[in-house]
Amino acid sequence: MLNDKPQGGTLALVDDQPEADILLNPKTLPQSDGPRISTDRQKRMALWMVIAFTLLASVAQIFIKTGANALNKVPAGSVTALALGSMHFQISTTVFAAITSIPLMGGLALYGVGAVMMVLALQHGELSVLYPVISLSYVWVAILSVLIFHEHMNAFRVAGIAVIIGGVAILGRSGSRASDPGK
Repeated sequence: MLNDKPQGGTLALVDDQPEADILLNPKTLPQSDGPRISTDRQKRMALWMVIAFTLLASVAQIFIKTGANALNKVPAGSVTALALGSMHFQISTTVFAAITSIPLMGGLALYGVGAVMMVLALQHGELSVLYPVISLSYVWVAILSVLIFHEHMNAFRVAGIAVIIGGVAILGRSGSRASDPGK
């Protein structure tokens, strides 16, 4: 049985067992000692997680592209009958093919895993250093596109890749110098 009578200016939800009391008073909640300072090891780990994320996101893009290519084979405007028990629906064949495409759904699932990795990395890393590293996924996608889909790489694309890699290197170097004033 719950009792919600105020006790001493606080609201107490009391169960039949005294050890199950929950006090809803901001003064009794654990207080933070301020923002946690991340160690250099945690910052390095965050950077490696973001680099791993870029590889994961690139593989996800390849899966999504593979799934999207398969959708080109679906006749435009066609409809599929879908039965769920005694209910019958008509759904666009393209939509049905998309939601049942293993490569497409696999790519989206990899993005979900990558999002979790990014949240974990952002707990300890500096946003201004980590976020530009994500642009490395453009590099991996360009390389994988040539290897898997036989896309062509011209001088402008190679120059763009070099600029991305150079920019990430400069930002990474400036980020490590900013955190260590002795350098």
